[in-house]
Amino acid sequence: MAEWPRAPATIPADLRSFAAAVAHEIRTPLSAAAGEAEVALRRDRSPAEYRDALRRIAAAVSELVEISGDLTLLSEPLDDAAGASRSATLGAIFASIHQRYAGRADVDVDLESASMTQVAGSEGHLARALTLLIEHALRHRRAGAHVSLRIVAMTGARVHLAVSAQPPGMWRHAWSALHRTADHAAGSLRLRTARRVVEATGGAVGSSDTNAVHIELQRTA
Repeated sequence: MAEWPRAPATIPADLRSFAAAVAHEIRTPLSAAAGEAEVALRRDRSPAEYRDALRRIAAAVSELVEISGDLTLLSEPLDDAAGASRSATLGAIFASIHQRYAGRADVDVDLESASMTQVAGSEGHLARALTLLIEHALRHRRAGAHVSLRIVAMTGARVHLAVSAQPPGMWRHAWSALHRTADHAAGSLRLRTARRVVEATGGAVGSSDTNAVHIELQRTA
């Protein structure tokens, strides 16, 4: 009878770090969904209360679905027709993100600075990458800080964007993973996914300080 291959004595450090990052990202929505269900089942409630509980559970499940999609972005090839070979309108990407955060006073997407400029990549992938950076900032910001996405400059074939927050001083080491190699598994799942999507289109993600992350996208027109 054939035997299974023996498992390595120790799990590689990068795999351990990646597993820890994924576990960290899914723990919050899983705990939220389980907690809401447990509280709702403790006693009889009104239909309105059950609907509110179901809405909160659905929101947690939606977050898990998004995390599943991010894992797919990390594993699938992005430099083919679904990624780098496409061209997206920067204004449409900003509009999509603005719509996601409509009604939130703590997120500012500067639509006035957006333009019809075409950038390399899929609109959906790039919108997701920038959304992940905003979500990372929201998680690590100082209490009361407002997160913003804006175009900083257009130089030659590059468009320079920034995700930042005011007042500053809230991220500490939140962006430290961006200074490591793109394949380093120790960074958070959000940062790893955003960085991979942007770099697959010929762009770049990095940070020059602890208060902002800078994104460069490649112009196609």
